Amino acid sequence: MTTSTPVSSTGRSAPPLWRDTATLGYAFANGVSQIGDEIWFVALAYTAAQLGDAGLAGLVLACATLPRALLMLLGGALTDRLDARRMMITSDVARIVVLAGALAVLAAQGVSAGLLITVGFLFGVADAFYGPACSSFPRQLVPKDQLVRLSALRQLISRFAGVLGAPIGGLLVAGYGLGGAMLTDALSFAVILVVLVLVRPRWPRAKSTGVSVRADVRDGLDYLRRTPRVRDLVITLSGLNVFVSPVLSIGLALHVSANSWGAAGLGWLSGAIGVGAAAGTAVAMKWRPARPLRAALLLLLAQAAALVLVGFASYAVTMGAMVVVGVVAGLASPLLSGAFQATVDEEYVGRASAILSVTDDGLAPVAMAAFGFLAKVTSLATATTAFGLCFAALLCFALSRPHVRDLRLDGSTAAANCP
Repeated sequence: MTTSTPVSSTGRSAPPLWRDTATLGYAFANGVSQIGDEIWFVALAYTAAQLGDAGLAGLVLACATLPRALLMLLGGALTDRLDARRMMITSDVARIVVLAGALAVLAAQGVSAGLLITVGFLFGVADAFYGPACSSFPRQLVPKDQLVRLSALRQLISRFAGVLGAPIGGLLVAGYGLGGAMLTDALSFAVILVVLVLVRPRWPRAKSTGVSVRADVRDGLDYLRRTPRVRDLVITLSGLNVFVSPVLSIGLALHVSANSWGAAGLGWLSGAIGVGAAAGTAVAMKWRPARPLRAALLLLLAQAAALVLVGFASYAVTMGAMVVVGVVAGLASPLLSGAFQATVDEEYVGRASAILSVTDDGLAPVAMAAFGFLAKVTSLATATTAFGLCFAALLCFALSRPHVRDLRLDGSTAAANCP
């Protein structure tokens, strides 16, 4: 049952987000950890290239993706049975131990493909348990009507982490090699570890009481089937990457190449997305629409129209379309993320987040291949138009569902009471 009074389990009112030092510390510590991740990815790609194997970085990333995909549902089930904060702490300790061991091996034997693959695999295992726990923990830090604002803050920090992490990683690898990047990544995990030890959840979270973890996994899948509001939301969120990512990653590059705008032209277009997204996310931290999902879905219709333009527009129009894509993403993503966390019943948050991640990971490669094939056998304009229209149709489907369209986070319409 949702309550509109933001009072914690201690009986004290929750402070506003901007005066909530514990939650702010948690959000910024996550940003530090994400910078460490960016540094590691840069170090990985550069080191693989130095070893003379262009496919090594891809192999390492694949080794990280496979265990994450296989174990994510298990991680979600355990999150709903156990303490999410302790799971994150355990995962961070494990990653620090992995990096410490890797540094020892690096010092003794030097760089090798086996070392990179092993670290990637073990990181994938840790991520499978950290991800669902991280998705559920905000429910215990802030009241439901603050979830969108917290999500916006975390996404804004994440965007800056992505911008800062790559150049810092390049400088570290150039100056101190793979070992310097690994040590910095380990220190970033230590930062979030310290914060997690200090930050205590304010609200208890209902936990699964299934007879076994395996039964909980099945129950999590069945929860989507019997809960239309969550099922429709998962379908909608999964479709975002399915229809958007191929156009922005493949379609934009093909459009730039066909018009001979050069690498710099592509860079400016990609940068416009990032700048627009940062601006949109900053606005989302202050904007509190009564029906966040409806607001987000209506905004995304403009993004769908902008995607269509990638197939044939001039450079100036394409630049404007990328600004729209970025701003809308910055505005809509926190609304969708916060609403998702508030909509899912407490004892299913971990499993629902895991299902969404697995669905996302599984559909993304298929969508990329489908877009590329369609652009090849028809034209780029046909492919972008098809994906843009399919995206718009998905949004219209979500808008037609009252339990999605009319969801409120202020307690006046309790998510748990929706069918």
